[in-house]
Amino acid sequence: MIRGGRVLARTSEAPPETVQACQVLRLASPYYFGPASGRAVVLTEKNLTHSSRSWAVKTPNDARTFWFCAALIVAFTSACARPPTAPSDTSRAAIVATISEGPLQVPPRIGALPPPPALGGTKFVAFGDSITSGTLSSFDGAFLYDAPAHSYPTRVQLALRHTFPLQAAAFTVVNAGAPGERALEGRQRVAGVLRTYDPDGLLLLEGINDMTFGGSALEAAAAVVGIIDVARTHHVTVLVGLMPQTYASVYPNGETRTQAAERVVPFNNEVRRLTAGMQNVHIVDLYAQFGNNRSLMGADGLHPTEAGYELMAATFVEAIETIFPVRGSLQ
Repeated sequence: MIRGGRVLARTSEAPPETVQACQVLRLASPYYFGPASGRAVVLTEKNLTHSSRSWAVKTPNDARTFWFCAALIVAFTSACARPPTAPSDTSRAAIVATISEGPLQVPPRIGALPPPPALGGTKFVAFGDSITSGTLSSFDGAFLYDAPAHSYPTRVQLALRHTFPLQAAAFTVVNAGAPGERALEGRQRVAGVLRTYDPDGLLLLEGINDMTFGGSALEAAAAVVGIIDVARTHHVTVLVGLMPQTYASVYPNGETRTQAAERVVPFNNEVRRLTAGMQNVHIVDLYAQFGNNRSLMGADGLHPTEAGYELMAATFVEAIETIFPVRGSLQ
């Protein structure tokens, strides 16, 4: 449950009238409900201020728990049609994560050069999986919740509008992140997204799910290049992000997930190799910016923290300013 900026995970301990489950989602990991897994149920709920969030309830593989969770979804779904009730005592609920409230801060500039007077591109689509969507993990990594208002695409748009006020109204950064998606699936989806939004630039970060589901670094990188090839046929400039370092994580039940940590560097090397010489394709080195700073990744070792998303945004903004500058003045 989320209330007052806090995520309260134990539904059984939370006041039932404040919990409203409204849909089932997929998230990026074998731990989450997706095409290759049925091990977790992800519920989107609304708190008393009507701000939407989603979180994952991790379940064992036994049939009794599966049917219990299924019954839980059915019971909660009926609550979606009812308006929120008055606040209730939440002292018995367990806090598993927090998310900052209030307006986002403009991401700090990471480059020494001043921005150009204006940009020649104003429409962008951020394409990828749950890292693009804006998923955050709980303190112990066992729960996930979606926070698109804190995602890197939202922060990129904020920074562009702040830095280029004369163009502020023209800037759009569409968040086309699809939690749980593999790059192989993204190749099928990207053409429709590009037709819908007709962007000047595609901010691309994908491939980690291909590897966490067993694919090799080369296979994942080749799938990413497949997305790039589609974008190039639509005459869209591509800013492809190198994957930040992920980390193995031990979950509360004792299970260890590698999060494909050992494949990140080979994957990034393959992306560089396969895109070398491609016109209108630019590398955005998120890996170098994150370095080995573990604090920029959440407890699950896979999804960035809010500070990590802020750094991602600043890195993409610097790349956009470099690739789409307009020399001179708009005035």
